[in-house]
Amino acid sequence: MLRKILVGFLIGFSSILFTASVIGVILSWAYNTPLTEEALTRLHDIDVELETAEITLKNSKVELERTLRIVDQTEAALGQFTQNDPEGFFKDVQTTLDDELLPELETARERLISARDTLEDIRVTLFGLNLVPFLQINIPDKILTDLIDSADALEAEIGGVSELAKKASVLLDDAAYLLGGDFSETRDSLVFFLNEIDIYQEKVTGWREQVATVTEGLPGWLDLASFLLTVFLLWFGFSQLGLILHGLNLWRGNDPLLPVREMFRKPQPVKTSE
Repeated sequence: MLRKILVGFLIGFSSILFTASVIGVILSWAYNTPLTEEALTRLHDIDVELETAEITLKNSKVELERTLRIVDQTEAALGQFTQNDPEGFFKDVQTTLDDELLPELETARERLISARDTLEDIRVTLFGLNLVPFLQINIPDKILTDLIDSADALEAEIGGVSELAKKASVLLDDAAYLLGGDFSETRDSLVFFLNEIDIYQEKVTGWREQVATVTEGLPGWLDLASFLLTVFLLWFGFSQLGLILHGLNLWRGNDPLLPVREMFRKPQPVKTSE
């Protein structure tokens, strides 16, 4: 009884494995084409992304080279311009603006404000004196009003000139800083980025070549994998089929090893009658 249970388990398990082998052979070829198409689509998407990155790197390289040329041209132009020491000239002009012109304009503005206030006081005083009987001062009020208005306008103009002089001082300071600047660090940074772009361009080109190689060989590799898997599954399936046949033989009560034992059994000597 135990023997039949074990034999039945062997037959059932081998049948399951045999069926799985047959299904595996069918699926290995059924999914061959969809897997190939999906893999080729993914590789195409990767190649498109790499192509976009390659174009971006090329455009970046062009812009960096253009910027480097601008820096070189600017430095060359400043080099020619600074031969006559314009930086010192700008500093002298800035010093004149800060130390002489601006203080003088501020002083003139204060004096003008003081003069305008004085004219206002005189106008008020004359207005009061004209109210005194038998005292007539022949100074028209319009003259003082025009003087006061002129003082206000002149004070506003002086204020505008002062603001303009301050802006000119800041501009001269920036110009002096620019003329004294060193573009070597900027150039070194641009050259470094250009070298890095060249390195990455080579890498991207190599990656695209690898993708092209894989795309070209992938269908053949998948076909070979399907073929090898089919061979293995067929061998495995036939081995399970052999186990099933042996199991059925055991189920019938036969001894599958009997022919082997008979092969190695020693032949008994034939008795002869004397």
